[in-house]
Amino acid sequence: MFIDFNQIARIGKIVALLGFFLPWVTVSCSNTEILNATGWQLMTGDPQPAGPLAGMADQNRTEDVDPSYVIIAAFGVILIGLVCSAFTRAQTAAITMLVTSVLGIGVSYYGVENMRTELRREISEGQREQSTEFTDNDLFSADQQSALSQQVASQITVKEEEGYVVTHSGLLAAAIFSLLTLFRRRTPKIETAPPSTSSG
Repeated sequence: MFIDFNQIARIGKIVALLGFFLPWVTVSCSNTEILNATGWQLMTGDPQPAGPLAGMADQNRTEDVDPSYVIIAAFGVILIGLVCSAFTRAQTAAITMLVTSVLGIGVSYYGVENMRTELRREISEGQREQSTEFTDNDLFSADQQSALSQQVASQITVKEEEGYVVTHSGLLAAAIFSLLTLFRRRTPKIETAPPSTSSG
């Protein structure tokens, strides 16, 4: 029975693309969700406030969030690999899907890690700006307010959600079945020699 591993790899790619429409990341502070976003919302710059900030979705948003161009690149790489695989020969399609699957995993992983880094950088910059504005009050000194601000910032985390896992699982499956296509051993044909005719 012949199994088309490339076809299974394409299904993995489709699953990976569908994962972008599921929740990708959740930003929390002290285990309280404050923002969540699907992969698509990261690409369009439309993450949604959650928890205590949910009511502020359409209020006090003076500027739009920048789209994540890294996540856009990941989506594009996966889509290009899927489309190209449909118009190329089996071996070439397998190589295309393998390369774009590995790239998709790497780029999307970098996108989420870059999001963590940027969030921490913005928090650190905000803390430095606020530290110059803190003044003593009836409850806390300026140093205590700065320490409290740092404590709150350290509790902010970015967690990958099911959409991120689905995307990476689909890409991993696509890469594995692409490799199976490349390493498939063809059964050698046994050639039978014509019967020899003896004279005499």
